[in-house]
Amino acid sequence: MFVGRKKELAKLNQMYQTNQFQFAVVYGRRRIGKTALIQEFTKDKDAIYFVGLEENAHDNLVRFSTAIANYEHQELMSDFSYGSFENCFKEIGRLAKKQRIVLVIDEYPYLAQSAPVVSSMLQSYIDHEFKETNLFLILCGSSMSFMENQVLAYKSPLYGRRTAQFKLQPFSLKEAQAYFPKMDKEEVFELNTITGGIPLYLSYMSAQKDLWQNISDSFLEVNAPLFQETDSLLKQELRDPKNYNSVINAIADGASRVNDIAMKAHLATPAVTTCLNNLIDLGIVAKKVPVTEENKHSRKTIYVIADGLFRFWHTYVSKYMNAIMRGATDSVLAIIKNDFTRFMGPEFEKLSQDYLWEHIADQELVPQPFIQLNNWWGTDSRTRTRIELDIVGFTANEYMGYFGECKWKNEPISKGILEKLIDLSSLFSYPQKQYFLFSKCGFTPACQELASKVGCKLITFEEM
Repeated sequence: MFVGRKKELAKLNQMYQTNQFQFAVVYGRRRIGKTALIQEFTKDKDAIYFVGLEENAHDNLVRFSTAIANYEHQELMSDFSYGSFENCFKEIGRLAKKQRIVLVIDEYPYLAQSAPVVSSMLQSYIDHEFKETNLFLILCGSSMSFMENQVLAYKSPLYGRRTAQFKLQPFSLKEAQAYFPKMDKEEVFELNTITGGIPLYLSYMSAQKDLWQNISDSFLEVNAPLFQETDSLLKQELRDPKNYNSVINAIADGASRVNDIAMKAHLATPAVTTCLNNLIDLGIVAKKVPVTEENKHSRKTIYVIADGLFRFWHTYVSKYMNAIMRGATDSVLAIIKNDFTRFMGPEFEKLSQDYLWEHIADQELVPQPFIQLNNWWGTDSRTRTRIELDIVGFTANEYMGYFGECKWKNEPISKGILEKLIDLSSLFSYPQKQYFLFSKCGFTPACQELASKVGCKLITFEEM
C-alpha cells in the first residue's frame, strides 16, 4: 500500500510530462520510503532500475549492464557486461533518443564509491548527450552526507545539473492517519512519534493492537524489529558509533548544552562537538536557540534529539536494556506508561507550531503573517528565574507577537495557564499580542471565559 508523498509524486509526474531531459535527486535517511516513491512513480513507465551495492566496480558494472540489456531484450539476461561504464551510458543515450525512458540509479553512493569516475562521466554525458534526449535520470541515496556533498554541493561534478531535488521527510500526522485510517487519532500520533514518522517502522505496528502492545512487540523484546534498529542505523552511517551513542544517551538524560553533554558522556568537548555536528547532518540531533535569537550567534544554544525513534529508544530502551534482556518487559512497559505523557510533550509542541505554520494564511487565526515561530527560553527579569514558552512568533515589523502554550495531558487546560501566558508575554515589547492554547483534552469553563475576553484561540488536538 502506497501512502503519502503526494506532492513529490505529482512533481515527478509533471516533470515526466515535459518530454525533455530531467534529472531528479531523491535522498533521505534510510527506511524513509525513497524506493517506494520511485517505484510508485515508475510503475506505469518504461524504466531501467539499478541498485548500487557495496561491491567492487566490476560487479556493479556487470549488474548495471545487465539491467540495461534486460530493458531492451525480452529474454532475461544475467552476468552481461558492456565492458565499461562509458559504454553503459552510450547505450542509455541511444535508447533515450528513441523514446521516453526513466533511468533510476538507487543507492548511488555505493556505485560512485566503487567507481569514482562515474560522477564525472555522468556530468559529461548530461552536458553533451543526455540533454538532447528524452531521458529522465533519477539518482537516489540514503547517505545524507554523500548526496548533499558529492551530488548536490558546489564542488560536485554534478552540481547545477539536477532539475529537481527531493529530500524526503518523515510522515506527518495526516500521512500516518492515511496509513492507519481506522485507528484512533491519538494512538496514530503516538505511534508516528516513537517511529520517527518512518514508513517502514510504521509498517511494524498493527492497528489490531493498542499502543502498549505495539511498543512491547516492536521495541521491548530481543528479537523485536526495532530493538537494535538505532544501533544498526548508526553503524551504517558512522565508522565507530560508541561515542555517538553516549552523546545521544546524555541528551536523552536531560543534558542539552555542549559542556553538560560532555560531562554526562565522559567525553572531551571537541569530541562531543564533532559527534553533534555529524548527528545534526544525519537528522538525529537538532541545534536550537530561542526563536528571537535565530540567525544569531546565541549563547543559549541547546541540542535536542530530533528523531522520534532515537529519542524513544534512548529514553527507554537504552536505559533499561538490562531489564529487557532479562525478559522484564512488563516492568519496563510500566515505566514507559508512567512517563509517556511527559515524553509526548515536545512532539505536541512541534505539532502545534506546525499547525500555525500550515494556517499562516488564515487571517481569522493569524491576523498578520509571522516570519518566525518556535520555542523560546530565557530569564524573567522580574524574578530572575528561567522560563520557557512553547510558542513565540513575531511579524516582520515586530508589531505583532504570537504566544502559545501546549499541554499534552489528560485534563483540560485551566484558567491559570492562560493567565501565566499573558503575564509572561509582558516580557516582550510587541504592541499587539495574539494568544493560543493547544490542548489534548479541552479547556475548563473559566479558561474559556478568559480566552473570549482576551481573544485567545483555543485549539484541541482533534481539530489539528
